[in-house]
Amino acid sequence: MARIEDEIGKITDSVLRAVLFDEVKKLKADKRFGLVFEDHLPELVPVYNARVKARSLVARRGRTFSETFNVVRVHEGLADVEKNDGSRKSIPVDELTVVRRFGEPIYPALRPFDRVRNGDTSQPHHILIEADNYHALQLLEYCYSGKVDCIYIDPPYNTGAKDWKYNNDYVDGNDTWRHSKWLSMMTKRLELAKRLLKQDTGVLIVTIDEHEVQHLGCLLDKVLPEARIQMVTIVNNAAGVSQGGFYRVEEYAFFCFMGNAKPVPIYDDLLSDAGSVMITPYWFSLIRYGGINALPSKRGGLVYPIAVDPETCRIVSIGKTMKTRIENNEIIGSVNDWCPDKNETLEGYPIIWPFRGTGKLSTWQLSPDKLLELANEGFVRIRPQKNGPGGNQWSINYVKSGNQKKVRDGEIPILGREENGAFILGQIGRCVIPKTVWRRAKHDAGKWGSRSLREILGDVSFDYAKSPYAVMDCLATVIGDKPNSITLDFFSGSGTTLQAISLLNNKDGGQRQCILVTNNEVPEAVAVPLLSRDVHPGTDEWNQHGICQSVTFPRSKYTMLGRRDEGNELEGDYLTGRMVTKEKTRSFKQLGFVEGRLLSLAQRKQLVALIDKVPQSKITADMSFFVDEEIPASILFDIRQVEAWLEALEDQEHITDFYLVTQENRAFTSIKQQVKELLGPVLLEEEEKRPLKDGFPANLEYFKLDFLDPTEVQMGRQFAAILPTLWMMAGARGPLPDAPDAHAPWLIPADCPFAVLIQEKRFKEFHRHIVGRVDLTHVFIVTNSSSTYHQLREEIEVPHVVQLYKDYLQNFKINYVKG
Repeated sequence: MARIEDEIGKITDSVLRAVLFDEVKKLKADKRFGLVFEDHLPELVPVYNARVKARSLVARRGRTFSETFNVVRVHEGLADVEKNDGSRKSIPVDELTVVRRFGEPIYPALRPFDRVRNGDTSQPHHILIEADNYHALQLLEYCYSGKVDCIYIDPPYNTGAKDWKYNNDYVDGNDTWRHSKWLSMMTKRLELAKRLLKQDTGVLIVTIDEHEVQHLGCLLDKVLPEARIQMVTIVNNAAGVSQGGFYRVEEYAFFCFMGNAKPVPIYDDLLSDAGSVMITPYWFSLIRYGGINALPSKRGGLVYPIAVDPETCRIVSIGKTMKTRIENNEIIGSVNDWCPDKNETLEGYPIIWPFRGTGKLSTWQLSPDKLLELANEGFVRIRPQKNGPGGNQWSINYVKSGNQKKVRDGEIPILGREENGAFILGQIGRCVIPKTVWRRAKHDAGKWGSRSLREILGDVSFDYAKSPYAVMDCLATVIGDKPNSITLDFFSGSGTTLQAISLLNNKDGGQRQCILVTNNEVPEAVAVPLLSRDVHPGTDEWNQHGICQSVTFPRSKYTMLGRRDEGNELEGDYLTGRMVTKEKTRSFKQLGFVEGRLLSLAQRKQLVALIDKVPQSKITADMSFFVDEEIPASILFDIRQVEAWLEALEDQEHITDFYLVTQENRAFTSIKQQVKELLGPVLLEEEEKRPLKDGFPANLEYFKLDFLDPTEVQMGRQFAAILPTLWMMAGARGPLPDAPDAHAPWLIPADCPFAVLIQEKRFKEFHRHIVGRVDLTHVFIVTNSSSTYHQLREEIEVPHVVQLYKDYLQNFKINYVKG
């Protein structure tokens, strides 16, 4: 434009120059910069149950809606239709399907199709809606406007390989408008999705690959200008896919943070399988087993009783130290002969003294104040054991503050959390905000996406299934701290998002609700033979092969129940994301062919060459034993120096393999026992697994979105059509009730937090029935009178009172431009 304006400025005719400048100004005002695409013809939706009649918009029954007709009249099984050019023809009615365009009002009905019950029905139910997602989003706006915490979608990637349809026709790589069509399709849905998100804390996550990543970024900037948008790269196929150039190993996830929303710190940066903070803790026994500091007479301030609550496994109190008791003349006779009462209690709780396994009194490694400090910070681990040392029934371990050199980057371990009133060990490391590149083996779509589906559904073919762990990690970073949040996925495909929500709830005991929306598209390989047998879309035989009925719902059902319909339990395990501590015994080997102290330096090095992990360069001729802070193996060459060796081993929890070079079997057995008492077992952390057969305690309602004929709708006959919507508006809690008969004055389900007054004249009786229902959150009043509604509303002490018009068509109408 600048070049044109320069040339216009050279025109000598002032009138012409002014006219041209004015026209350019208009062009500049109308021109769109940034993302420019064609707004394509309105999308069409088939209404298979609608009757073909005069003034209906129809298309030929089949797989595409490339040509539509207006019905002029119907007679004797034939429909006289008019084409766009004005020409007319007759087509058999059973060859036609009614369709609706964008902008033409549609009256929806959610028809219950199936359900899964495997949990507390008072908790929010998960919801699956089989529908075109555009119309489902419009309906969901009535129930969840501004209430959704997270929207996670995995839309078609528009690869050109017929991975999605526009107006019921596949968009392939030969379609020169495929990018424009994709953007048009996405824009309409994202604009609706924006209305559902919480504007102050909601987060939209959209995954995509390289085919549309640049366009999607610009589109999100346009639709969500107020959001803070960041892109994460996820390695989802480490082996890579060749497309004639570099091997592609990743996809992308756009995170759009509304208002004050921000990433949730977690125990992993997601940059590697280990993660910089997923580190095995080095636990130390609180009881000293050797050295001069283990003598009570020398360190009386480290001898004291610890009271433990057996229900929560937590320290509740600490008693007087031996030093204090001596100063108060409470210990009579020799200190070395004194033995505390093992049955003593403190504040009513059982106590622990520092008894060794031999029953001999020792000392603790921490002062009372330091022990309480570390316990409050989660550094102390207490657990019951069957046969505790010296009669103690508890094992106490801790992570030393001085051991931070073994925790990378000087991170501070926060190990404990409350769960159901008990203290549970957590992961070591501080919480961190994940980085923008994620590389985890369990994010691999091929191994975990396809594998997960096979374990659940058996021999099923579904391309591009995501790893549930990749989805779970996406969700954990935005709703990990929201155990009662709502997540929506309106491109749900195989149902991975619900499985990820189930795993996240299982990890922390949350009650997050998931709403899935997917169409029931039949795969090309299945559709062609069905059509050849004259089986057409909309029929039961066709529908049972669609993705929702054959993949999404079965997967959701089987994962909740832990078994398939035929009763076979699912095989395999989930990775729960929780770290658990397991014991590993230390290894002891007697090298009994010689006494170690008699070996020369060359012989010692030859022997060490047979021992893995110990370098020969660290062995010297005068060495009685080998102990190293970095090497997990130790060697005792001279058993006469066992006391010094044990003192050197103190705190060396990392050593797992011990070699004793001696021919004395009795000495080997005795020393082995002393080392076990000194160091105890090795405590390792690993990710906990959960069998698929255990299922998940949750419930799911499966609906099909239907459309009603506006000329045949009456409130009394169609109350069932809006009942699921009312149930969802009230939080989808409790079993979905059945609709009452046409003459019922009200509906007050016993286990749902809502009630409906159908006959306003019966309000007083209705009110008496709901007065004692403190659980009610919603009351719906059916009346056409606004004044009556407001009058009745004043008498109802319930958070939400909603007016329903007697005319169903005034309550819910979608697919039209509002305002």
